[in-house]
Amino acid sequence: MAEYQTIELVREDNLLWLRFARPQVLNAFSLRQWREVAAALREAQQDDRVRAVALAGNGGNFSAGYDLSDALGELGAGAPGDWRAYIEVGNETCWTVWGLRKPVIAAVQGYCLGGAFELAMACDFVLSGASGRFGEPEVRLSDAPPFLISPWVMNMRAAKDLLLTGDVIDAEKAQRYGLLSDLVPDDALAAAVRRLAGKLAGFSPDNWHLNKAAVNRSYEIMGFAAAVDMGADAFVATNVTPNALKRDFLDHLQRQGFAAAVKWAQSRYRVD
Repeated sequence: MAEYQTIELVREDNLLWLRFARPQVLNAFSLRQWREVAAALREAQQDDRVRAVALAGNGGNFSAGYDLSDALGELGAGAPGDWRAYIEVGNETCWTVWGLRKPVIAAVQGYCLGGAFELAMACDFVLSGASGRFGEPEVRLSDAPPFLISPWVMNMRAAKDLLLTGDVIDAEKAQRYGLLSDLVPDDALAAAVRRLAGKLAGFSPDNWHLNKAAVNRSYEIMGFAAAVDMGADAFVATNVTPNALKRDFLDHLQRQGFAAAVKWAQSRYRVD
């Protein structure tokens, strides 16, 4: 397999672990990391020894999502086409997971937020440890989820709760919302992934793929792909449409740094 800078690959029999390896930034996705994940997935699809892929994160967190400090620093005043090109890299990776001919399992501990949440939801199965935390908190920064999959995996009330408040929910609430295939203790997560991968290895790969494709196609017929495109449009619009909150946030970002800017933005949503 090729060598990568932002991910680690470990094979266990028929299971390939693909681990995000930027724990110093909570595995937040740079464009390089998005591209490397997609490349590793395409490589796994061509490897007959791999029967299932598990996505996980190093350092106790799945991923905090897009590396917004880089994105906002580089694209804060970008044109719509710049924002579109930026987000298409991550969306293409989510589509790669969606269409992969092999099972893809998200193994979540800690933060699973923003773009990483969307990536996990595109997986065929989501297993979470008790420490899992899920959400789209970027909406509190006048942003929008670019891969709009949440309404397709939750009911309307749950989707609006998550997407219109920016709240981060724990694993138990995520399970009630229908986001998880299973919820286990953190120290049992890897074993649960291995059990599921072992079960899936018993299927004929070609027949399993046909079933996955049929399920996915059902959602596409109902408009899933069009909804994702609409989500990308909303993401671009929110980032190029001026508003006071975004201006103040970018001002804090330039003067005080990303962490302080996020802390300022979060202070707007505190309730007694």
